[in-house]
Amino acid sequence: MKVLNVKSIAPTQWVLSIIFITITLLSNINLEAVILSEISINASCGYNLAQHYGVKEQAAGYKVETGFHHGMTAGLMLELQITPAFAFRYEFNYVTKGSSEKITIKELDGEALIKPAVMNVKYGMDYIEFPMLFKLKTIEGNNFSISVIAGAAMALKVSGDYKLDGKLYFPVVDSFEVIIIKDKSRLKDINQFDYSLIYGGELDFKIKKQPLTLGYRFTIGWDYMNLPTYEAGGFEPVQLRNQSYALYLSVPLWAHK
Repeated sequence: MKVLNVKSIAPTQWVLSIIFITITLLSNINLEAVILSEISINASCGYNLAQHYGVKEQAAGYKVETGFHHGMTAGLMLELQITPAFAFRYEFNYVTKGSSEKITIKELDGEALIKPAVMNVKYGMDYIEFPMLFKLKTIEGNNFSISVIAGAAMALKVSGDYKLDGKLYFPVVDSFEVIIIKDKSRLKDINQFDYSLIYGGELDFKIKKQPLTLGYRFTIGWDYMNLPTYEAGGFEPVQLRNQSYALYLSVPLWAHK
């Protein structure tokens, strides 16, 4: 498999882009309408369904089928209410990501395999994630409101895990000899930083005067990672990116109006 070198977006470029977007949006707000009605700190916790996507270049001899990784997300949110309908938020989250992959290898070193090799791989990666989000209220009722959220995030990988269970088939007379292969690693050589875009929605409501927020978000990464398949056997890594779907509940810890 041919592996292309992918140049990641530098952290400096990412930060400058977020600052530019923030200044552009804030400069278009009518200053007379700005109230900064509240600053709050919220805690959140929820379920994170992750997978990898987007093989950059997949040779004809390879087939990659991706599956889900079940995990969690939890963290803190600092929310600045700029106007009654618009807020800006910084977050600090612990997020688990990864995927399960079924890799079918039909060719090796340019030669077709009589019976394809099958590799079942599980990837798991834990991140400290720093999202910067905008929140815009779109619907408001007597005891609830619905908002859309969007923004970007930088994530720092704190741990990783890779496990492989595979089978190679070698022809022997009229049948095949099956060779079981296993491999594992801590993914120390995988990208330390991951950058992504986020969008979703939130429902703000109250239960017995207790404010709560139920949220959903989709996070899609733009950095490719060279994830290992079976290095000892000479198989090239696959290039995939992170994506995840999160459902979470947040509660206020502190607020100042």
